[in-house]
This record gives sequence, structure tokens and C-alpha cells, in this order.
Amino acid sequence: MNDHTHPTTLVLLDPTNADGEAGLDALDPSDRHVALVVLLSGRTSAALREFAAAEGISLADAGFTYLDQVAPRAGLGSRLVETVLATGPDATAELVLLANERSVSRIVLPPSSMRSDAAAVDRLAAALPGVEVSVAGLVGTR
Repeated sequence: MNDHTHPTTLVLLDPTNADGEAGLDALDPSDRHVALVVLLSGRTSAALREFAAAEGISLADAGFTYLDQVAPRAGLGSRLVETVLATGPDATAELVLLANERSVSRIVLPPSSMRSDAAAVDRLAAALPGVEVSVAGLVGTR
């Protein structure tokens, strides 16, 4: 069971791009509950689809395998790390849905998300007032 009573930081991961895990570097000790999010649709899931085909496993199993490898790197002390597979075609809509299901204080996007959806930060900020939205490695938040 996941504890959604503490503010959560959503970190979108992109296993297809080299900078897709940059959000892990943006975490700090104040991020006590982190939800790592991977999309199973769209361009960001290309590497997962290739891995699933090569291993003869389902796309969901490939996603969970990836998250199992990444999650330990997000852990710090008593930080709660949750892993989430999202299936919708639109990362912004999926993050809004997840944010509405829990108390979210911050969303961290990988730089690759800005290449595929330059308006993602603005769309998230408009849909989730009061939630800090940032792109890992870039200065400034919304």
C-alpha cells in the first residue's frame, strides 16, 4: 500500500532518451515521497517496446523491469519511492490524472519532454495551480 498522505514529487522518466532520467538528479532531501512515472505509449516507450520484443515479455513487464532498475537510485534515507506505469497517449494528461489522485507538490520532467511537447510545462501549470513544475537541468519553474 502506498502512503499518499505526504506531498508527492512526480518524476517523469523517458527510457528512450539519454536525458530521460535527469529528473533523478533534480531530487533533493525535501522530496520524501517520489513517484517515478513511465509511459507505455508514444515515442518515450520505444526502448521499452524493443526490450519487450527482445525478451519475449509484455510491455508492462518491460516497464516494471525498467522501474525496478531505476527506483533504487531515487531512494534516499527514508524516502518512499513509488513506481507508476501510465498508459495514456498524452504525458501531460497522465501527470494531471496522477496529481489529482494524490497530494502532489512538484512535477519534474526530463529535458526530452520539452522536445516532444514544448508547452508541457505551461499546460501542467495551468491544470495544476500551486504545483511546482520544472524541467530537470533547466533553471526556472512554473
